Amino acid sequence: MRVLIGTDRIGALASADAGAALGRAFVAARPGVEVAVVPMGSGGTDLVAALRALGDDAVVVASPEAGRGRGVHHDHRHGGDAPTGVDPASTSAGVGRALADALAHRPRRVVVDLTGLVTHDAGAGLLAGLGARADVPLDQGAGGLAGLGFLDLSAARDLLGATELVAVVDPAELGDMLLGLRGLTSRRGRAAGTDPALMLATDAALGGLASALGIPDAPGMGAAGGAALALTALGAWTTGGPALCAQLAGLERTASMADVVVTGADQLDFATRGGHVVPEMAAIGERTMRPTIVVARHVEVSGRELRTFGVEVAYPLGGDADLDAGELTRRASGVALSWTW
Repeated sequence: MRVLIGTDRIGALASADAGAALGRAFVAARPGVEVAVVPMGSGGTDLVAALRALGDDAVVVASPEAGRGRGVHHDHRHGGDAPTGVDPASTSAGVGRALADALAHRPRRVVVDLTGLVTHDAGAGLLAGLGARADVPLDQGAGGLAGLGFLDLSAARDLLGATELVAVVDPAELGDMLLGLRGLTSRRGRAAGTDPALMLATDAALGGLASALGIPDAPGMGAAGGAALALTALGAWTTGGPALCAQLAGLERTASMADVVVTGADQLDFATRGGHVVPEMAAIGERTMRPTIVVARHVEVSGRELRTFGVEVAYPLGGDADLDAGELTRRASGVALSWTW
């Protein structure tokens, strides 16, 4: 029997440790079973740890102000703290400066983690941090972009050189548009009850930036406050953290050789679907026609709802929030015994 394990954080355990603990349960239950554990991460320290465990040498850059936006309301549209208010003064300049520092060392690849970035400037500040020039201030948020007519990215492109750029965003934002009624400003503004005049002015300013960059609006351009737009203009490709880990690990090929795909999260419910790792693993299971099972400390979803996720069955393990590796292995032993091939 061959088991592929790719899990999110469970209890006190990051992905690699949680996956190894689950793997030990399967090995103990079925001598001779072959287990492959693939570390996964959506963003932040979990993504950094997963990339390092996968042996990837990319430099990971995130905004120093990640998650500390000013004057921005939040909701739980994607099961997290998605910013919804329109703050025309918020800027992505911090991540631009951090990226410039990383590029100075000419790395092979830089992963720009935008998952904790709270801004609304479509990456104008990021471009300013890389040395871009314009006839309006780029580092003062969308409110400073009105009347943009001149934009020069040559300094930013020289700094980038041959370095590959990867933009990592919340996977739920990969379909987000930047402009119009389905765009960033409209979504956030309507949710927060923002003055329509401010919404129209902000949307027009972001549209002017997109036009100056020569990037047409498309799904994903509104991700991370539109910062994905600026990175796209510099040649970056945009993805979610779990999808990046899966690609680096060649996960689809491994799944095609497995008998069962095992994933997990701390909590599985209908609203969050266990975060972002569980849906990624379930999608891989569906594409390779392999059954996917989920383990979690808490499961609050019915069997019928699980099937809409592409999940065969979910097992509640219980345990405290500081669940350790030994306890996770013990609690998962029954799950391992129930699966044979």
